[in-house]
Amino acid sequence: MKRNTKRQRSDDNFLHAMEGKVITVYRGGPESKTGRLADIQSDYIALQVDNKIVYYQWKHVKSVTENTSETVSPAEAAECEKADDFQDLISRMTNRTVQLNQGGPESKRGKLHETGDDFLVLETEDDGIVYFNADHVKSISAEQEEDGQEEERPEFEMADDFHGIFKRLIHKWVSINRGGPEAVEGILVDNSDGHYTLVKDKEVLRIYPFHIKSISEGAKGAAKKEENKDDENKGEKESAEEEKPHEEESREEQRTSSKKSKRSSRSVRSSKREEENSYSYATVLRTIDYRWKHGRK
Repeated sequence: MKRNTKRQRSDDNFLHAMEGKVITVYRGGPESKTGRLADIQSDYIALQVDNKIVYYQWKHVKSVTENTSETVSPAEAAECEKADDFQDLISRMTNRTVQLNQGGPESKRGKLHETGDDFLVLETEDDGIVYFNADHVKSISAEQEEDGQEEERPEFEMADDFHGIFKRLIHKWVSINRGGPEAVEGILVDNSDGHYTLVKDKEVLRIYPFHIKSISEGAKGAAKKEENKDDENKGEKESAEEEKPHEEESREEQRTSSKKSKRSSRSVRSSKREEENSYSYATVLRTIDYRWKHGRK
């Protein structure tokens, strides 16, 4: 949504006066950052923080403070992405690892796979594929592109807009928002007038996609739990494979011990036979009966 023309001109004059200077965006909270105002576009600003560029969607910025005592050398300036608006900026970061929001429950890091007219598809570590409402994204920054092997592209839903994503998730268990008091889970049911119903146990919530910050299929944190489960199974398999040589070695030792025992037993029997054979048996030539002679009385 575009800003009011008069306010836009006022904001532009206000911001252009600080371009290239050190400012603090937000006076506090997780989104607060201090850096050089690197660029000003129609609905977003670019703030250079060290060697990273953070792009803020201007309508969410509550305050900008100029730090007159601090300066940053122009030689240290980082290159900014150029785009027509904030949504176009997001689309230019496709297939890169990005940080959505600088903090808070809706702050997520992951790989940006696709963008629609008003949403983006982010692959996260703990929730898997998450669909974010671009209108509620306060800031975004992209990591340096790394050359490497292409990873397998995950499956995800695609539509023209955020409403279309909701339609594709009907009758599925979904997680609404990443955290905070507005985070809920349940089965998504279609309703009239663009509204949807979320059913969980005995609770029935009526929701409207425009006010939803993010949505994902399945329970929150399911992807991380599945990954941990796979790691456990892999660990058990590796452990079993590691134990195999020990078991074989143990069986070999048992076989060797058994052979030794058998050889020892045979040796004992052989020794007994040898001992028996060591006795000499003389041939009986004659037998003499000895009789006691009685003395005379």
